[in-house]
Amino acid sequence: MPHAARLLGFAFASADFLFETDASGKILFAAGASGDLVREGGEALVGRPAEQLFRPSDALKFAGFAKTLKAGVRAGPIRLTLVGGSDANLSMFRLPDNGGAISCTLARPGGPQAERPQIDPVSGLANREGFLAAAENAAPGDMLTLVDVPGLTDLCAGLSPENADRLLERIGASMQEAGASAAGRLTDSRFGALSAAGCGALDLTHAIARTICEDGLTPPDISETRVSLDGAGLTQGQRLLSLRYVIDRFAGGAAVPGEDIAASFGAMMDETQQRLAQMSQTVGVGDFRIAYQPIFDLASNTVAHYEALARFSGPEGTGETVKFIEALGIANALDLAVAGKVLALAETNEAHIAFNVSGETIASPASFGLLAGMLARHRKLAPRILIEVTETAAITDLDTAGKAIGALRDMGYRVGLDDFGAGAASLNYLHAFPIDFVKFDGAMICKIGKSKRDDALLEGLAKLCAEMGVSTIAEWIETRQMADQARLMGFKQGQGKYLGAPMLEIHPQPARPGKRQGLRESWG
Repeated sequence: MPHAARLLGFAFASADFLFETDASGKILFAAGASGDLVREGGEALVGRPAEQLFRPSDALKFAGFAKTLKAGVRAGPIRLTLVGGSDANLSMFRLPDNGGAISCTLARPGGPQAERPQIDPVSGLANREGFLAAAENAAPGDMLTLVDVPGLTDLCAGLSPENADRLLERIGASMQEAGASAAGRLTDSRFGALSAAGCGALDLTHAIARTICEDGLTPPDISETRVSLDGAGLTQGQRLLSLRYVIDRFAGGAAVPGEDIAASFGAMMDETQQRLAQMSQTVGVGDFRIAYQPIFDLASNTVAHYEALARFSGPEGTGETVKFIEALGIANALDLAVAGKVLALAETNEAHIAFNVSGETIASPASFGLLAGMLARHRKLAPRILIEVTETAAITDLDTAGKAIGALRDMGYRVGLDDFGAGAASLNYLHAFPIDFVKFDGAMICKIGKSKRDDALLEGLAKLCAEMGVSTIAEWIETRQMADQARLMGFKQGQGKYLGAPMLEIHPQPARPGKRQGLRESWG
């Protein structure tokens, strides 16, 4: 099997130990910082059944997962116990067209591959993530109750650990008994609950205070608010997204002015929904600017094309504004607005320009139809326009998305993946989508030269992409040394501060890397 293909199987998994099995379950390759997970060295394991890594009962589980794993499918993380007694999270992926081999990773529990728990282990309520997920699935008529108990942390600190845990467990039980359809502990002292509109107020303040009094303690001040999930002038989807956004701010410890939770939450909700309406208007009329960052050919040291980057004015800055747009579900509208500006410029400027299209747009038939119609009307510009698909985690129907990308390429547009390697799903997208290029995530590129192992992975991936006919772009190039190393690794193009900062106008003959003076971000 090609060494590069093996690297592809491991590149996007932060793991402590890596191994690969053939179709019969024998180990073909093993490596990693095994430590207390796998006592033997990688070479000593080659040729042995992978089942022997696990205790007998879990060896059967491993064999079962391996037997049923289909090509192109990922499994895990799965908690198993190794033969030495240590627990580990196992992840598996059977690469297509790889002779039935399975790439496997082992990570210590709690590491990057561990599943995020949905339950707070002390109170028994949903944790922050679990409650946010429940809020997203709430019905339009549901009500949200938020409770702030600012003195709870100090109260628990005065108890023994066992009594503090018991108190929190009983508080959780009292909230669930109050009639909530879902209840969560958002922080050490903030709670949330969902209930149907017809069930009336939950009165969680009284339930929590009564529970504290039963232990002979004096309840601290408690603030509670109950609000409807409705939002005037917004779609149901926008209401739920704005609700998640505000709950996340509350759970993240947003200040409560005057300790008035009702007024604070109501103000946050109003502010969010007003901002959403305003931002929808801003995006709809194109009231934002575009900056253009050059992407260089690393071999010839010349500009290959530019990437169009939306820039918004305002106190939040562009980064936070874009996060807000994505969180509130209007990224597809921004995609169309940016595409319109780029295509209009391309009518009068001969430069090659790339713009981003979110996974939300690719996955939505309505949004993609509008984008495809716009691009079809400008098909003459296709040789100079590139499309970067971002937020690929939002794409669940790979077949439909692949056909959408194929339709863009049939019109003559070059299509690639942005932030390649940022998530484990990148591997699926590389095989599923007919793409022309990939832009490697900057978090991977900025590690160049810091680890021989990471460098080997990057170099192998760049070479594999070349073998597949997929061009590669390395972003976050900040020094000449990084640019030289990326080129030697096989990356064709580069983007970053060293090569050139974003500009509000495309210069006919931009300066070469390292010779630019005075390029500054003057927006926002």
